[in-house]
Amino acid sequence: MDLCDAAIKNRQYTQAITIAEQHADQAGFWLCKGRAQSSLGQNAASLDSFKQAIALKPNGLDLISAYMLLGNAQLEAKTHALAIESYQQALKLSDQQEMRRYSRIAHNLIGEAYFEIGQYTESLKAFEAGEKLAMNDDERADSYIHEALVYQQMQQTDKAIEYQLKGVLMLRKSGTPDQYAEASLVLGKLFAAKKDFGGASKTYQRLMEYARENGGMFYEAKTAIYWAEVKRAEGDIAGADQLMKQAEAIAMQYKDPELDELLAKSK
Repeated sequence: MDLCDAAIKNRQYTQAITIAEQHADQAGFWLCKGRAQSSLGQNAASLDSFKQAIALKPNGLDLISAYMLLGNAQLEAKTHALAIESYQQALKLSDQQEMRRYSRIAHNLIGEAYFEIGQYTESLKAFEAGEKLAMNDDERADSYIHEALVYQQMQQTDKAIEYQLKGVLMLRKSGTPDQYAEASLVLGKLFAAKKDFGGASKTYQRLMEYARENGGMFYEAKTAIYWAEVKRAEGDIAGADQLMKQAEAIAMQYKDPELDELLAKSK
């Protein structure tokens, strides 16, 4: 298994498949083969591999992983009902074996599948169940941000802001700079959507200071572009122009396609 896993880690997917095929009697190698096939875009083949792994009746985490991976492949194939069934099976096994971490993951996967098909009430229930199993700030932040996204789709902006803010506060303490920054940008946009321009500006101000303190030029520029939209909405054209010049100066140095696209759209 180590050789197969190492091949996937090194993006040597064809080699991983070759290694896995030498161990057709072991579920773990079918899982490795399926993961390699998924990475190569061979969805139908990966589905078969994950089903083969399950047919070998592995124990413990291998069986839970097999159902999760099968669900992921079914979701990729847009067979959402089948994906949810697979995730629910993974949840049942995780609960039976008191694997709290994997129960939380399964709840979140179920939530994401329901979200994709617009069943937001069911999606929210799944994310809330996952939140109850969170064991640290990172996991709680992940749950809050998922819940905020559902509330946003349900057009419950106040609840979306409440949960996004909770997620941002958690990520400020324990997340990566990128996670905190992206969550803050979403929070700012939620405030702006509610026409709470003061809340949006405060959010962007905090993020701008954070980006400068942590050497995040990319997020300094991205924040400036988003903040400029708020300034325009408030009628502060001079303030918006100043922020756009700041973003353009950074983009000239940074040469990032995402920044260039954002700048082009904002003009």
